Amino acid sequence: MSKFQIITFGCQMNKADSERVASVFSQLDCTSTDDSEVADYIVVNACSVRQTAIDRIWGMAKGFTKMKKLRPLKVILTGCVLEEDKKKFQKIFDLVFNIREINKLYDFMQQGFVETDYLNIRPQYTTPYHAYVPIMTGCNNFCSYCVVPYVRNREKSRSVLSVLLEVKDLITSGCKEIHLLGQNVNSYDPLDKEVFAAENPYQNNFAKLLWEINQLDGDFRLNFSAAHPKDMTDDVINALTLPKQMNYLHLALQSGDDDILKAMNRKYTTADYYKIIEKIRKVKPDIAIGTDIIVGFPGETEEQFQHTIAFYKKVRFDIIYHAMYSPRAGTVASKMEDNVSLIEKKRRWRVLQTLMEEITLEINQKYLGQKVQVLIDTVSNEGLPSTRAGRVVLGNSAEMKRVRILNKKYEIGQLVEVVITEPQLWLLISC
Repeated sequence: MSKFQIITFGCQMNKADSERVASVFSQLDCTSTDDSEVADYIVVNACSVRQTAIDRIWGMAKGFTKMKKLRPLKVILTGCVLEEDKKKFQKIFDLVFNIREINKLYDFMQQGFVETDYLNIRPQYTTPYHAYVPIMTGCNNFCSYCVVPYVRNREKSRSVLSVLLEVKDLITSGCKEIHLLGQNVNSYDPLDKEVFAAENPYQNNFAKLLWEINQLDGDFRLNFSAAHPKDMTDDVINALTLPKQMNYLHLALQSGDDDILKAMNRKYTTADYYKIIEKIRKVKPDIAIGTDIIVGFPGETEEQFQHTIAFYKKVRFDIIYHAMYSPRAGTVASKMEDNVSLIEKKRRWRVLQTLMEEITLEINQKYLGQKVQVLIDTVSNEGLPSTRAGRVVLGNSAEMKRVRILNKKYEIGQLVEVVITEPQLWLLISC
């Protein structure tokens, strides 16, 4: 029986895509392996958001070339890859295909294929208790630094019916956390809107979908990413209060300076963004909020960076995923002068990291003595250095805070409620 290995780079959407690729191989009676030395097929699911990811694939490709000299091996490339990179990679990979054209993988494996929409392929889920469910793919926003519209094309939404069927099956099988995905998830715009129930209270299509899923019976919780501020309508904000929704929202900011936001083509101002945060906290005061920030964007001055710092302090995010700007070929920003030095980018990154740690630690103190809902995903028999040894289980709270629970007999895949006895920077402890 043939063996396949999938190497995934990038975001949660890429991980969901890899689960669909795994499903194709499983249908063809192949088994999964994590060992490149025994794999008959190696699939690289690429990310082009940063040049470093592409550079890593070039490094891996040299190893593939050596392995192919020693044994029969087919290497395959898919994911987010710019056309100019595809042409170069075709010299090394046996098959390069757009994830939307997954039928090419079937053809490559000499099998027939009738499903034309890859999103409707049932994936081979990584775990039984957590699942990513893509509801749309592509993006129409054309942020000046981003390659997604070029590698995933324009937005295409999955049908309401297919999403609900997949979610219902997951709930029936015991899945505890369902994570809806899209490059711009809250711009969801399906063709079969008639599937929405007549009593559905919302006008916005994404809010409608959240409501439909929240009506389903079962012990599960619901999350989504990645949301765009311009599509955070009042309906979507209100839908955050639905009973199955997790107590967390990730809403990318990218910069706290209006001129930089304009150069990024983000289509909102800091005032717009803050108004959204105020509305969210009015309907759901205790919600945890995460964001993305890019430092060192072309032309960003020290004063503009300080605007980002000031805005961060004003909003007080629970967590940020911050990155140093790097140009990607084919984007508008790649034609701008990358005039912030790497040393300065690193300094700004460290400043933000320090600020995040200070604010996150302060925010986490409110969880002392509070109950949180945790989905257990790890069991360890090692105690913490500052506590007694014993069995430890870990998982994420509904606020996406990492929680360690000492000396409990909980098992992986359980949704449990625990009381926090020690809030730390990156961990909430319960014992």
